[in-house]
Amino acid sequence: MKIKSLLKRLQLAVWTFKQPLALCPRLSSEVISDLFVWRSDENWQTFFELIDISSLFEDGCAARDVRIVFFDPNGQQLLDKRIALNAKKRKSLNVSKIIGQSHGEHGTFAVFHEAIPRDVTRIGSHLAERGYVSYCYRNAPLKAYVHGNFDAISKTEDGVLQLLGGVSFLSREYHLQHKIESGVIYELCLVNPSQHRQKFLCKLISAANNEVIELSVFELNPGGAHLFSIQLKDSSEARLIIRSRLIMARPIVFRIFNLNLDVFHG
Repeated sequence: MKIKSLLKRLQLAVWTFKQPLALCPRLSSEVISDLFVWRSDENWQTFFELIDISSLFEDGCAARDVRIVFFDPNGQQLLDKRIALNAKKRKSLNVSKIIGQSHGEHGTFAVFHEAIPRDVTRIGSHLAERGYVSYCYRNAPLKAYVHGNFDAISKTEDGVLQLLGGVSFLSREYHLQHKIESGVIYELCLVNPSQHRQKFLCKLISAANNEVIELSVFELNPGGAHLFSIQLKDSSEARLIIRSRLIMARPIVFRIFNLNLDVFHG
């Protein structure tokens, strides 16, 4: 039994040893954000729900600011905006209005809070923003919301940015936790939160006979984002497998059916 237990631990170590989902910043003064996906064109608008997190920890504190950094699909920084907040109040930010339509149709952005509550630094933790992004498709009356995925990028007090996504020693497969249905348009966005260029292989497999329907390969720079669409041509269903060296290559899924939008982490 001891030998079996040891073998099991060794097998597990191949996938877990020094392979965290996200790296931890060195200093407690560093703040963390997800790499949220923005979309901006004639059909898409993006919004973000801003909350002054610091004021939730400390009564009577003054209003704080946040710094929002925008990136293009190649991970290159586009804009750096400072936004004023009201203590203990929510502000819905029109991201598409800020980024405009001159920087492409999609990319990522990070939200860094400038004030860290003493209660957070006291325990050696970090202030992280993984709030809610909402998307409006073709001026629909309702928005679709999705929360942040995981700790993806940090910022020091000097403004130095560092990607935090974990990378595996071996390639891993991520199985989309949603079946691909016929008659539905899917637009998926994958982000590379790691410090290294990553290769992705996406396999669309028929649920009826397990045959590969479609195969695509692409690479992403550190901090880059790739948007691609899937629409089945027949009445069958399919599943999607994403192979890469990211610890968790979980995409954001935009599901469009009869002009109705749903957005979620796959």
